[in-house]
Amino acid sequence: MLSDFLFAINTVLPLFLVLLAGYILKKSGFLTPGFVPTGNKLVFYVALPCSVFLSVYTTQITHLLDWRFALYATAASVIAFLIIWLAASFFIKDKPILGAFAQGAFRGNFAFLGMPLLVSLAGEAGQTRAALIMAFVLPVYNVCTVVLLAACNNKGKRLTPKTILLPIAKNPIIIAVFLGLAFRLLGLEMPFAIARTVGYGGNMATGLALICLGAGMRYDGFDAKFRYALVASVVKIVALPILFGLVGYLLGFRGYDIAALVILGGIPSAIAGYAMVVEMGGDGYIAGTIVVLSTLFSALTLTIFVYVLRVLGFV
Repeated sequence: MLSDFLFAINTVLPLFLVLLAGYILKKSGFLTPGFVPTGNKLVFYVALPCSVFLSVYTTQITHLLDWRFALYATAASVIAFLIIWLAASFFIKDKPILGAFAQGAFRGNFAFLGMPLLVSLAGEAGQTRAALIMAFVLPVYNVCTVVLLAACNNKGKRLTPKTILLPIAKNPIIIAVFLGLAFRLLGLEMPFAIARTVGYGGNMATGLALICLGAGMRYDGFDAKFRYALVASVVKIVALPILFGLVGYLLGFRGYDIAALVILGGIPSAIAGYAMVVEMGGDGYIAGTIVVLSTLFSALTLTIFVYVLRVLGFV
């Protein structure tokens, strides 16, 4: 029992200690105000694409073609999105608040936190499932968020195929997934120097992403909107991982598949979602508060989930 608990702590705690280091470095003035946006760009456009490309490129094709897992992870995300949006619309009549609430409650920070945790937990098996989630679920995140915010924003922007598909086509992580698939399917090999260079880029993804995530956290105080952010955070880091894992188990998934589904559901709300809320006229304060609360509380909830998964024999 103690060994299982230590396993959970040792899996989750290092990630959040690095995240905390980013927050402390920012508050102490060691990191300049321009570091977070610049660092996020470096992670998003260089480090993570390198890491994702290598994950897909080095994974066996038979693992990458696990359509059953990919289909369930994608369907679960879409259904969760629709249920949260519909349920929240009965209680939240202010549309900018509704959009911020719903996207924060369903969209997880998988690229920055979910993938490092899954790889730390399951090694190569985690990399395989992370690649599938990157390839299938991340595009769905983008589509759902754009549709939601276009319907709820107060700027009167029209929803067109271009506004939905263009952000997906330009997403560097999604591009990296399909480049990795192309190289793998065609049997292409990179020159050693290129492979080593891409490896260096991928190696800095986890640490830099967590530093940036921690440095970007902020808290604006308790007010009337705080309860919306709190409820959305509980849905994101407690309700969704339980539902994703339980339904997945009933459908026959076992082992690392269950672990991947629980992590997919239980990772905190995405910073990218916050940026999209602000850009499209939603309530930025609620979106930002959901990111902060879900990130802080997920240090505890993810530890508990990893511990339970370990005790039940899934990892």
